[in-house]
Amino acid sequence: MAFAESCNFEKLNNNNYKQWKFNIKMQLLNLGLIEFVNKQEPVLDAEATKADKQNFELRKANALSTICLSIDENLKSIVYNIDSPVAALQEIENVFEPRSRARIGALRTKFLNILFLPSDTMSSYIGKIFQAAKDLENDGKVIPDDEIAYQMLANLPRSYDNLVMQLYQLDKNFTSLNVQKSLLAEYDRVTVREKSEARPKEPAVFHIESAVSRKKNSTKEFKERRKCFFCGTGHIRKNCWKFKNANKMPTHQQCKPPTFKQDELSNPAVFYASAYCTQSMDIEFVIDSAATEHFVNDINLFTNFQKLSSSASMAEGTTNILGKGDVNLEIMDNSGKVSLLLKNVLYAPQMVRNLISLRKFDLAHYSILVKNFKMIIRTPRNRLFLTVPLIDKFYIIKANVTKMQNNSAAYISDKDNIELWHARFGHLNMQGIKDFSKSNNAYGLEHLKGNVDKCDTCCLTKSSRASFPNIDKIRTQHVL
Repeated sequence: MAFAESCNFEKLNNNNYKQWKFNIKMQLLNLGLIEFVNKQEPVLDAEATKADKQNFELRKANALSTICLSIDENLKSIVYNIDSPVAALQEIENVFEPRSRARIGALRTKFLNILFLPSDTMSSYIGKIFQAAKDLENDGKVIPDDEIAYQMLANLPRSYDNLVMQLYQLDKNFTSLNVQKSLLAEYDRVTVREKSEARPKEPAVFHIESAVSRKKNSTKEFKERRKCFFCGTGHIRKNCWKFKNANKMPTHQQCKPPTFKQDELSNPAVFYASAYCTQSMDIEFVIDSAATEHFVNDINLFTNFQKLSSSASMAEGTTNILGKGDVNLEIMDNSGKVSLLLKNVLYAPQMVRNLISLRKFDLAHYSILVKNFKMIIRTPRNRLFLTVPLIDKFYIIKANVTKMQNNSAAYISDKDNIELWHARFGHLNMQGIKDFSKSNNAYGLEHLKGNVDKCDTCCLTKSSRASFPNIDKIRTQHVL
């Protein structure tokens, strides 16, 4: 009866070994008998009195009985014929935690597959990782401290990507303790911000509304109430991204390159033009303040890709750089289409997202303003260049990537060529253009041939009034 009152936790069964192991140690610690389950069992001195020996044996028996009576009836056969508390705990551990390579493999798989679940807090997530590492250590497999730190960062949600990239750049300070502190601080910051955003605002006692505020409120209500005629969401059709994509010209993959027939009455010259472009639609790029370079994870987005002779790696050691090149972006902003050419973009296939370095904008003397969930980028002349919205806690650009290809031909004749340069030089006479071509003073005018029989612009601008006819006799009847 006395044991039932002191032992208020669940007995050992096939499903609660870890919890029972912790509870039985706390129970023995509460009774002052924890010394009997240590690795080295206490031994009495040779000069101990008879009373001391009896007290020692009584306390040892209490420790053994506490362990055995906290086991379910179906499992008590494990501790039959055992007369020592240390031997009893060791026998139970051999049954539930056998030391073998198979168990180490199972524990290692469990360690690598720990996920941050929506119901978890950051402290519980980190606690599961440390407990799995401790279980491996008890079975003889010691996990290095940096491996524990890497595992903490491996399966976090995407909202922690910026913090993960910053922690990867740590050198000597990349330890499990520092990573744990950073993750707990970030989790507390996000939790406090979400609670403050969810808190309802208290109504003001006095409310004075001006004409300007009423106009703003009416405009806001109109924006919330309006619907697009094309897709049905809250904007007008002029700003509808789906409508613009539906009415866009077909790309190179969607249409066949044009074929041309040679005219039988002329002697045309054919030249190849690299003006046919392909487009990759709606590619996401994250503007990152921690990135020192631009990164792309798809080799098909490059215009002129240069493969590195030997793969390089970043300072944090986990991202391999396989090449570099240029990426040409076409961004649909509120003011229209914006073209952005990224030079020396690094190709890193391991990257989860495509990154645009904010540092590169600063080096190009662009100004950046972050306000009201938007990032406003202005040119060195203080002109509005781009407005980037905040999407899922990131400043994301959705752009079309244009890529030049040299697999199409265009047709032009000598007559068209000479007419083109005739118009470019302000309708200069043909002989002057040919003399200029022979002198090789201009790139693109070598071996210019042909002639222009009639130029409508020249005929119109160089025309003159017809002369009056000569009259032989005087037709006036009086003095003028």
